[in-house]
Amino acid sequence: MTNQYSKEELETRLKSDDSDEAIDALMYSCFNVNDPEWIQDKCVQVIRTSNNDDLKGLGITCLGHVARIHAKIDKEKIVPVLTELLEDVSLSGRAQHALDDIETFVK
Repeated sequence: MTNQYSKEELETRLKSDDSDEAIDALMYSCFNVNDPEWIQDKCVQVIRTSNNDDLKGLGITCLGHVARIHAKIDKEKIVPVLTELLEDVSLSGRAQHALDDIETFVK
């Protein structure tokens, strides 16, 4: 059975130096927290502050998942973040996929 985490526990785990713990928290948030605004904020926080490209990439992918799962996203906040990442060779593919998900699933 999957652990259940509060938002406070997830926030602590997202700031962990253990990348596996942070990745687990982000994945859990994306698929188990029914608060798309909160998830978006956590994804942007990870994208902006993490030095780990795997974690940043997951944050980008999770933004696409939020668009797909919830059919809503704060375009004014999220699209500029993703557009900026199109210039990053290691993250541009994920950023484009997330932008495509937003275009497809958010009306």
